[in-house]
Amino acid sequence: MFIAEKYVLSLLSLLKKDFGERLLYVGLQGSYLRGEANEDSDIDIMVVIDGLSTQDMLVYRHAIESLEDADKSCGFICGLDEIKNWNTLEICHLLHTTKDYYGCLSELVPAYTDGDVRAFVKMSVGNLYHEICHRFIHAPREKRVFNLRFSYKGVFFILQNLHYLETGEFIGTKQSLLGALNGKDKEVLETALAYGRGENVDFDKAFELLFAWCKDALVRTARE
Repeated sequence: MFIAEKYVLSLLSLLKKDFGERLLYVGLQGSYLRGEANEDSDIDIMVVIDGLSTQDMLVYRHAIESLEDADKSCGFICGLDEIKNWNTLEICHLLHTTKDYYGCLSELVPAYTDGDVRAFVKMSVGNLYHEICHRFIHAPREKRVFNLRFSYKGVFFILQNLHYLETGEFIGTKQSLLGALNGKDKEVLETALAYGRGENVDFDKAFELLFAWCKDALVRTARE
């Protein structure tokens, strides 16, 4: 049985030996952090190393390969200078969806504002809107039907940030967020969860719902 806590601590021990004081941060993200993982889920680890080089990445790769369940490994590695200058649009989401195991992420990243969160949501919704409209026009129906589930997959993360923007509350799990939503926000997340469970979802209804939600969300992000 895969135990995320054991995996993270084992990796952390190896990284301390490999990088010493250059290792600045290790954190857990994703479905294992949210308690939503299944047997097919990857484990998402965030690592910050001072002066990250290609050789460091090879060392990191070797450390991962030496662990049990190395095939589940996923995540994000970054140098200190890079994370200090990261796009502030992503910082709110990053801080709220990462658990510190070693170091303190909030001390390594730039500050963000509500304007950054608003811009992040607007950009994410705009990209989603463009994606589904483009595919609806240019792709054959079977591809439209198959790929809509992947478009819905990212809705949870957008809704987390949109809810935070409008209420000041960042909710970490899908079921908890579902309980806090209403209207089309709730319908969209319910549809995303249905896709995630492998249920048969009516494509036409699901597309119309997501299309209408994107239109509305773009307008909502324009409100201060």
